[in-house]
Amino acid sequence: MSEGYILNTVQTPGALRVVYESIQKGHTTKESIEEDTALSENLLGQGLSGLQEIGLIGREEPDYYTVNYPWKTGDDDLDFRMAVLHELADDADPNDWGKQSVVLINYQYLLQENIQTFESDSEPIYRGMDELARERGYEPRSQQGVITMNQPKLVNWTRIADFLGLVYKAQGKRHIAYPDEKLIYQSIVFAARETDSSPMNIRDYIEWLNQNLLLVDMTDDSGVPEPLSRVLFNLVADGRIRIVEVGDAAAVELHGVPTRTGIDSEANSIEVVS
Repeated sequence: MSEGYILNTVQTPGALRVVYESIQKGHTTKESIEEDTALSENLLGQGLSGLQEIGLIGREEPDYYTVNYPWKTGDDDLDFRMAVLHELADDADPNDWGKQSVVLINYQYLLQENIQTFESDSEPIYRGMDELARERGYEPRSQQGVITMNQPKLVNWTRIADFLGLVYKAQGKRHIAYPDEKLIYQSIVFAARETDSSPMNIRDYIEWLNQNLLLVDMTDDSGVPEPLSRVLFNLVADGRIRIVEVGDAAAVELHGVPTRTGIDSEANSIEVVS
């Protein structure tokens, strides 16, 4: 049986964590998970199939098993979201795209085009996402041929992206494409720890993101896309990080943010403060 496609499989992403935690507690058969969670058959199916497509659970008949989280922050919700993103990023190899790479490629499109607000049923948005995917060589297939984005898939993608903390709902169908500050802060902490570099060069941090959580392109002038820059700015304002100049590496511009204390004029690195 061919692998499913997450934008068709998952319409209610909250079921993913409920099912994962049930399996982790020892409810390893479909029947015991259903009894433990009281999810409808539809939601249970979304949870089980979605988690398998993501790579956070596997199955050895008749039992399901979980894949461990790569990081622990002390926040169970954040740990789960980062684990999902990590599995998606691990599968998003530009030389051999995984089928579920659509989740990250679509977000990459919003960052690349500096689309900070969008409506979840916008035809120009889902057509633009498709164009970027084809440019990158990503062509997911089903038995009917190449899968393309459309309005229902964009709606489902937006629900998943909202659940993961990549966008948030403003009003009605309108969403804001700023990633969750807790997610970005913890990614900086783990990136600095895993590369043993603090302060950490911003370009190295972006590379770490691409390998571990999100697909992020530097801008044409080698700067940081505005939605991510704004989150970094807020983390500086909160006293969590500083954006500093270290050594002779070229400066990296944070697009769309004003100057302030804690951001050096020729900054090229991120330093964790607290």
